[in-house]
Order: sequence, then C-alpha cells, then structure tokens
Amino acid sequence: MQHLKRLHPLQIQKENLPPNEAMEVDEVRDTPAATNNLPSCSKTSSSTLPSSNISSESLPSCSKSVVTSNISGRRSKQMKLYASSNELSRAKIAEIEKKLLLMIVSDFQPLSIVENTGFLQYTKALNPLYSPPNRKILANEILPKAYNESAVALKTILNEIKYTAITTDMWTSDNNIGYITVTCHYIWDSILFSRVLATQDATLIMSTPSHTSKNLAEAITTILNEWNVYNKTATVVSDNAANIKCAINDHLKMHHHPCVAHTLNLSVNEALKDSALMELLKKCKSIVGYFKHSVQGSEKLKLTQQQMGLPILKVKQDVATRWNSCLHMLRRLLEIKDALSVAMASLPNAPDILSANEWKVLEDCVQVLKPAEDMSTTLSAEKYPTLSLVIPLFHGFEYTIKQTTPSTEIGKSLQLKILEVVTRRLGGYESNKTVAKSTFLDPRFKKIGFGSEDNANNAQKWITEELSQNILSNQTMAHSTLESANSESLNLHASTEGIWAHFDSKVTNIKSHSTPGSLLILMVRQYLEMQPLPRTENPLEWWRRYKTTLPEMYDLATKYLCIPATSVPSERNFSKAGQLTCSRRNRLGSKNVDKIIFLNSALSS
Repeated sequence: MQHLKRLHPLQIQKENLPPNEAMEVDEVRDTPAATNNLPSCSKTSSSTLPSSNISSESLPSCSKSVVTSNISGRRSKQMKLYASSNELSRAKIAEIEKKLLLMIVSDFQPLSIVENTGFLQYTKALNPLYSPPNRKILANEILPKAYNESAVALKTILNEIKYTAITTDMWTSDNNIGYITVTCHYIWDSILFSRVLATQDATLIMSTPSHTSKNLAEAITTILNEWNVYNKTATVVSDNAANIKCAINDHLKMHHHPCVAHTLNLSVNEALKDSALMELLKKCKSIVGYFKHSVQGSEKLKLTQQQMGLPILKVKQDVATRWNSCLHMLRRLLEIKDALSVAMASLPNAPDILSANEWKVLEDCVQVLKPAEDMSTTLSAEKYPTLSLVIPLFHGFEYTIKQTTPSTEIGKSLQLKILEVVTRRLGGYESNKTVAKSTFLDPRFKKIGFGSEDNANNAQKWITEELSQNILSNQTMAHSTLESANSESLNLHASTEGIWAHFDSKVTNIKSHSTPGSLLILMVRQYLEMQPLPRTENPLEWWRRYKTTLPEMYDLATKYLCIPATSVPSERNFSKAGQLTCSRRNRLGSKNVDKIIFLNSALSS
C-alpha cells in the first residue's frame, strides 16, 4: 500500500481504502501537478528529495516514476522553515544577548564564561545557529550599552524627585582593592526604591589612598555630584566608624544616621560577654567544630538521624563578628539535640556532651535573643520604609524581653543585661529629630508609636515647623514669579483700582489672620484625626491616596520615609561584589564591577 501511495497515487481506488487514506488520495488528486504534465523520474522516490536550497524547477526530467512538481503543503512548509532558519535575525541575536547579560548580572558570573568550552557546547546544543560574543565584545560593547541605557533612565527619575537618602560602606576585595559603595534610596510614584549609584575603586576618586574622613567625603561628593543628588540628600546612613561619621558631619555637612543594625549588633555582643555564658558558648563551639571537621562524626550524626527518623540537619558554625550566627548555632544544636546526644555517646573522640541544665540555658538564650533577631531582620529590609519602625520596634522589643521567663540563672542574667544595653544604646532614638519625624509621618504610628507623650508632641512640633519653613519658602518663590508675570498687566487695572480698594483691603485683612502656621496646625490635626493605618499595610499606599488632601505633608513623607534604618543595603551589595572579585573572576576590572553591580541592583528594584 505504501508503495502504491508513493509511486502510483492515481491508480489507487478510493473505494478500497479506509476513510483517512481516502482523504489523502483526494488531496493528491486535487493537486494540479498530479493531473497535468507530470515530469517523470527513473528510480527516484520521495525519500530522495533534493535539499531545501534547490527549487522545484531544477528537478531532472525522468521516464519511469511519477513525482509531483509541488511538494505537499505540509512538507513544503517544513522545507521553507528550514530554509529560512539558516541564520538568526539581528533582533533574535539581540534578544539572546540580552538574556546572556541578564544571566551574568543576576548570578554574578565572570564575563569570561562566554569563552568556556562547556558553555559554548551548551549554547550550541540549545541553538546551533547562535555563536556567543567573546569576552571583549561583552565587556566593551554589550555591558556598557546596557549600563548606559539603565543609567540614563535612573538619572531621568532622580532629576524629577525632590529627596533622596544614601547608604554607604567600604570593603576590600580578594585582590586587595578598596571599594566604596553608595546606594540611593528614594520614593517615586509612592514606591520605595533602592538603587546602587556606584561601586568604585576608592583610590581612583580620592586624592590620596588613605581612608581619611576628608578623602571619604571627597569620594562620596564625586559620586553624588555625578548623579546630581548631592543637594537632594536628606540623610546619609553608615556604620559607626569615626572616619565616615566625620566625613558626613564635618566635611559633607549632611545629617548622619548611624546604622541601627550595627548598634544592635554591638549591644547584643556586649550582653553576651557574661563569664558563665561565655564558657558554655565555648563548649558549644567545640562541639560544632568537631562535627564540622570530623568525617566520622558528621557521618555518625547523619546515620543516627536516619535511624531515629529525624530530618538530616548539620551543625551551624558561629561567626565571631555576627551575634545572630551565635543564635543560629544554638538553635540548631537544640533542633538536633536528641540525635546529637546519641551520636556523641558512641564517638570516643567527641567533646563532652552538654548537661541537662546546660541544654536549658541554651533554650533560655534562644528565647531571649529571638526578639533582637526579629528586630534586626525587620529593620534590614529594602522594600518598605524602615526608619519609621525604629521607635515602635524598640518598645516592642523592650516589652517582649520583659515578658520572657528564663528558667536558669544564666538566662535571667542575659535577659536583664540585654534589656539594659539595648535601652542604653537605642532608647535615645525617640528624641532623635529625624527618626521621630519619620515615625510621626508613618500613618500606622503617628503619635501612637512613641513611648513618651512629650516625645510625640515634640515630633508634631518639629513637623509643623518644617512644614511652615517649606511653605514660606515656596510662597516667596511663587510671589517673585507672580510679580514678574503680572508686571505687564498692572497698567490695565490702574483705572479701576480706586473702586476696588475697599474690597482689596478686606482681603488683605483676612489673609493677615490666616497665617501659614495656623493653616498647618489644622492640616497636622486633620492628619492625626484620621484613622491609623493597620500595621501590616503599606504606608506609601496610604500617602498615594491622600497626597492631594495633604500635599505638604506628603512632600515631607517622601523625605523621611525613604531613609533606611540600616546600612545593610550597601553591605549586601559589597557582599555580592565579593562574588565578582574572587580569584576566579579577578580579571574583572573595577569599572566592570561597578557596571555589573549597578545592573544587578536595577533588576532587584
């Protein structure tokens, strides 16, 4: 049957065929070339059709077999598709290269990946027609083009906004290059954004290589001026290092806000320096170190967990500079307590196991440290306002710590110590003007978030004073503009000025009694009388709804709600940058490090 269908299609009787095959015969009969002037072919079948770049007119004239001059519709479409896909269009290449750069920027891959044998084989398997650009083209053409396009878009936005806040930090790469990272935070269309402005080799933008306060101020000024945000920056957030604080306060003459996460870290580390607790922590670190470095120990722990039907969990190591890593270590030890105790009992070289009372101390420590962890995590976010959270979170932390009930003496001592230290270091933020204004302008908190009524009233007074200054400044500018605009029309009304003098004097008298201060007091009162926003809702969405009702206050909200509570955003960026400057990638120049981190920041905004 296949032979007849292939070589003698016109001799097949439709009546003797199944319905689906009969339909195929109809299709052949309906083809004009099947009934008129068919060329012949000797010993040639449809399995030996010419390649797709040869037209049907070039087929040879043969004598014994019949082949249609036009290939069936379905086959013809396949052949045309194959013929048209011998090369990729420019648009398709551009699309692929955009995705290639996206992969490099998202995952911090080295630019040299495009020359790796495995990567080339992989891309060839995905699309044989595509050849990736080499590293030089990627570095000198594709990456700069994407950076420039993104930078222009960001500058357009920054030119339109009124206020920004800055976080900054210094870090050193694996190849011993000192970098400075500056991250910009701003509210655009009632949405909070955090964008890296620059990650630069500090020696290239400083007059001398030393990290003095003057040189740091020089570097920050260069970056802020490049992006035209120097005069828009309300606050600079950094760690508590003396040189950066001096650079911001004394040289830049800007307001410096110390990183709350850094302050909290110092507070907890101070609280943990209890002699009895330090001995227990040392014992815990010894156990963790053993299971980290002993193959026999780690395998025994894993086997014990399997035999007991427990999740396979490894120990977690403490990092001296981060108190939360100590919390993670203790929490994990408690999670694997049962399997750990069994495994250690059968390991002759294992450290001494913890006593029942020591396990209770660990439980107390985790209970006491958890509120500090929650506070640190909440304040280190980038997608929502955080400075306004400092005051209410501190009071929440204070309340929670007081409510904990440690069962051991060491636990009770830690509870009292951490409460005392955190109160001493963070309690003063309620009277800090910048923090207080931010909390007051958050519609979730207003005056409710304050612990002291006096501090809440001060925040209201500071907001009213700043609103008054802003309105007077705007009125002065508007008045001068109006005077110049109306100077030409004064003569037109001179003839009627006399009959309107009485009315004009009444208007002037009313204006004198309606001072900007009195109007602002009413505006602030109106804001306070509105129902507080639920704590879990977005304050910026609230301000979007009421920006036309309270325009002057909305303006201030964009100034104070964009300020982050911590410098963690910049720390995250140099943590990412460390991936770029490790030994495998140390051929990457500082300018390309800057571009890749900038583009990565754009992706996450």
